[in-house]
Amino acid sequence: MKIPADMDSFINAAPWWSTEFETEVVCTKDGVGELLERAKRESRRPFFVLDSSLRGQKAFADLFEASPVMIFDATSSEPRTEDVDLLTGMIKSDPAVPDLVVAVGGGSTMDLVKAAALCTANPGPSSRYQGYGMEMKKGLETWVLPTLNGTGAEITPIAVLRGPEKKLGINNRFASPSVAFIDPNLSSGAKKFNRFYTLMDCYYHHYEITKSRTSAADAHEDASRGIMLAKEALSRGLEVYEIETAIMAAMASVLGGSSSIRGRVGASHALSYGLSNSSPTLPHSVAVTISMLALEELYPDGYANTIRFLDLNGMEIPKASDYAIGEKDIPKMTKTASGMEKLWESCFGADLDKEALPAFIEDKYRKILEA
Repeated sequence: MKIPADMDSFINAAPWWSTEFETEVVCTKDGVGELLERAKRESRRPFFVLDSSLRGQKAFADLFEASPVMIFDATSSEPRTEDVDLLTGMIKSDPAVPDLVVAVGGGSTMDLVKAAALCTANPGPSSRYQGYGMEMKKGLETWVLPTLNGTGAEITPIAVLRGPEKKLGINNRFASPSVAFIDPNLSSGAKKFNRFYTLMDCYYHHYEITKSRTSAADAHEDASRGIMLAKEALSRGLEVYEIETAIMAAMASVLGGSSSIRGRVGASHALSYGLSNSSPTLPHSVAVTISMLALEELYPDGYANTIRFLDLNGMEIPKASDYAIGEKDIPKMTKTASGMEKLWESCFGADLDKEALPAFIEDKYRKILEA
């Protein structure tokens, strides 16, 4: 696989994925300008949702002056169903009558927009639609401009949400963005912590799909390419932003999205949902890293690479206790993780009922707390 060394090569790169998906991928070195120009050319009425962390960054100044706009604080929590309901109401009541919702930010901002745009055409609270296989009408069109490379949310028909009872996505084909503007330059203003852990999550997506017993062949193919890119980028170190590394991360992110469409992650993601459900301030990418560190016997190379990437990037080993997770949370976490049947099936295949027992899951959480 040839990796573009500069932006001119990147924007002219042929599709590097095998899985078919509905999102149009636009590789660009002027993501903000191209998005605004296209919206104007097509006479669209966009409603913008911007990650608050982008405020003050020159590249996004024009977007913060746009209207209508909602500023979303993605630092305090992943999107909650109540955030979706609030945004849905704002869009539906806006006098400009938006025909397009645009997400500019990381995975949380994109998931918020995907869910809200879909819920504009479906009645009731968004928590009603958390799950799989639910009938939903097509909502407003969405465009996304990722400002972190690795989430894969720019491609997937999934919007992961924290609900009143569970953390679970709205999984529906209508949730897929129609256009994703991919500009690796836009991650230059992100903190090292965010760039590192977002790419770690990207690595875990690919790693677990390559180990999956239920994923399709094209998903395995995309995950195999993605894991190579993510490993190379993480091995270079992310202390200083470099465009070649950012291009690798952006390409790996798209592959993370495409491989997730017909592939499925496994045990570390299943455990991470329990952790996330017990601490609203725990980022998903950190939760899945903590989980992988408890799965050395199941994922020996994933565990070894996690230790190596943390060391190479000068990052401390994350602990659940840093996010106020303790012994009291084990029953709740075990119940949450036990309910992730599809992920355990991906990991263990037909043996999931023998392997993914509550005692096995509880043991892993105790190992996490003892670390």
